[in-house]
Amino acid sequence: MADVNLIIADSELELVPPEMAKHPQVKESAKIRGKPATEILLDSTNHFKAIFGEQRRGRPDIVHVCLLLALDSLANQQGKLKVFVHTRNDVIIEIHSSTRIPRNYNRFVGLMEQLLLVGKVPPEGTPLMTARKGTLQKLVDELGKKAVIFDENGKTKRIGELHLGDKTVIIGGFPSGDYLSKADGQKVSLGSEQLCAWSAVAYALSSLEL
Repeated sequence: MADVNLIIADSELELVPPEMAKHPQVKESAKIRGKPATEILLDSTNHFKAIFGEQRRGRPDIVHVCLLLALDSLANQQGKLKVFVHTRNDVIIEIHSSTRIPRNYNRFVGLMEQLLLVGKVPPEGTPLMTARKGTLQKLVDELGKKAVIFDENGKTKRIGELHLGDKTVIIGGFPSGDYLSKADGQKVSLGSEQLCAWSAVAYALSSLEL
């Protein structure tokens, strides 16, 4: 199995932006959490009124499920997978292969809040996750492998035709719509139906075993 980079791109993972921080729904959520509003994750389940009109935002749950799948995969256990998260705000999160993402969603939220605020987790010692500014294209260039972009408008391929070994695989970390960021690469589709991000991750990981 060849080494593969996986990027969950344009992920809807962000702290509450200042322009939403004073919304009553956000303020109530922050009060319950005992944190400043701008230090909690934007979440469409809790902040749907504040997000109104920007329905794709506030979906850290997508990143959670994708990371659980990727980090539990055989490819990762064999040291053949490098996992990155790129967010809508051009934050690049690099995740060490030994990281164990909390199964509990609330614990995951707390971990991501700490990461986005401090820049690394754990704050002391050797970090398992780091966060820095950077565009999707910059990350692709840094990784130096040909990129394959999962896109419903790409060329349709069956799972056995993907050939993702020694590639950088880009999968959108958003619920619907198009990528916000641009990156050079081959666009591929798995069919006419739009897949959720974690299904695309599952297909990509499965293809590595064929």
